[in-house]
Amino acid sequence: MRGSSVVKNDLMPLLKLAVPMAITGLVQSSLYFFENIFLSRLGEDVLAAGALVSWLFGALIVILFGIFGAVSILISHKYGAKDKEGITSVLRDSFLLAILLVIPTFLLFRNISSIFLLFGQSKELVALAKLYLNALSWGLLPKFILIVLFEFLIGLGHSRTMMVVTLLTTPVYILFSFILIFGKFGFPALGIAGAGWGMTFADWMLSFILGIFLMYSREYKPYFSSIFVFKKPDYLLEIMHLGLPMGAMYSIEVAFFLAATLVMGTIGVQALAANQVTMQYLGPLMSIIFSIAQAVTVRMGHQLGAREFDLVKRTAITGVCVSACFMGFMAVIYWTIPQVLISVDFDLQNPSYAKTIQLAVGFFFIAAFFQIFECIRITLFGALRALKDTHFTLLTSILSFWGIALPLGYYLATYFRLGGNGIWYGMVVGAVLSVLLLKWRFKQRMHRFY
Repeated sequence: MRGSSVVKNDLMPLLKLAVPMAITGLVQSSLYFFENIFLSRLGEDVLAAGALVSWLFGALIVILFGIFGAVSILISHKYGAKDKEGITSVLRDSFLLAILLVIPTFLLFRNISSIFLLFGQSKELVALAKLYLNALSWGLLPKFILIVLFEFLIGLGHSRTMMVVTLLTTPVYILFSFILIFGKFGFPALGIAGAGWGMTFADWMLSFILGIFLMYSREYKPYFSSIFVFKKPDYLLEIMHLGLPMGAMYSIEVAFFLAATLVMGTIGVQALAANQVTMQYLGPLMSIIFSIAQAVTVRMGHQLGAREFDLVKRTAITGVCVSACFMGFMAVIYWTIPQVLISVDFDLQNPSYAKTIQLAVGFFFIAAFFQIFECIRITLFGALRALKDTHFTLLTSILSFWGIALPLGYYLATYFRLGGNGIWYGMVVGAVLSVLLLKWRFKQRMHRFY
C-alpha cells in the first residue's frame, strides 16, 4: 500500500507536470533543427553564419528562462496559497521587467557585429549574421512576452496547456521560415534574413493569439482582470533577486561548455569531433531533466504556498529518484551500445573514422557517469529554487564548473596526457562536488520546516 501511495500522491503528480514540459522542450528544439537544414541549402557560409547567430540566440533564451524562472516560482507559491491578486501582481511586474530587458537586448542585437569581428570572424560571415540578427531583433519583445506567459502557465502547474500551444505553433514557425528563406507562395526569397523574419512574424502572431486567449479564457481571465491597472511594482525586485542569479548561473554553464569545447579543440580535430558526437545527445537529455527539475520547483511551490511542509521533502526526493532512474537507463545504453549512437554521425565501417569512433566510445563511457550526477545536481537545484535559494546554486556552479571541472580537466588532459578523457573526468568530479554541496544546502534549508 505504501508503494502505491507514493506513486499516486508523489510520482504521478510530478510526471503530470514534467512530461508535457519535456515534450515542449523537445518540440521547440526541432525548430532550430529545421532552420539548420534550410540554411544548409544556401551554402556553407550561410550555415556558418546561422550557427553563429543560433549560438548567441540560444544562449540568450537560456539566460532569459533563468531570469524569468523566478516568475513561475513566485506564482507557484501564490497559487498554493490561493492568492489570485498576488498572481496578477507578479504577472504585471514580469511584463514590466520584460520591457526593461528588451531595450538593452535590442541594442545588443543591432550592434554585435563589432564583437564578432573582434573575436576573429570574417567580414563576410558577420555581414550574413547581421542580416539574421537584425530581423530577429524586431521579434524580441513578443519573445520576452511569450517567455513570461509560459512561466505563468508553468507556475500554475498547467504545463499541458503550454505543450498544446507549442505543438500547434511550432509547425507555423517552421513554415514561416521556409516560406521567407526560399521565397515560396509569392513571397520574396530573403535567404538567411528570412529565418529571422520567419521567427519574428511567428512570435508576434503567437504572443497576440496566446495573450488574447489567456485574457478571455474563463480559467485564466481572473489573473488578467487588472493586469493593465498601474500600481507600484511590488514584486519587481523579488523577481530580479531570484531570477538574476539563475540567469547568471545558466550563462556561466553555457560559457563553461563553450570553454571545454575550445580546450577539446586544442587536443585535436578527432577529439573535437568525438566530443561533438557525445554532446549532441547531452542537450536533449538535459532538457528532459530540466523539465523534471522545473516540475519539482512548481510542485514544491504549491505545497509551500499551501503550507503542506510534510510533503515538500518527499517531492524533492521523488524528483531526484525519477531523474536518476532515467539517466541510469541512458547510462546503460552509453555503456553497452555506444556504436549505435555514433553511427548516426559516422560510418562505423569507414577506417578513416576509426580513431574518432574509438575516442567517442570512451567519451560516452565517462559521460554516462557525468550525466547521472548532473541530473541529480539539476534536480536539487530545482528543489532549492522552490525554496527561493538561487544565490547558493550560482556560487556552486562557479566553483564546480570553473573552479574544479575546467582546471582539473585541463590538467588531466595535458599533464597526465589523458586527452579528451581528462576533460570529461574533470566534469565528473565537478558534478559530484556540486551534488554534495547542494544536498548539504537542501538539508540546511529544510530544517526550518521541522
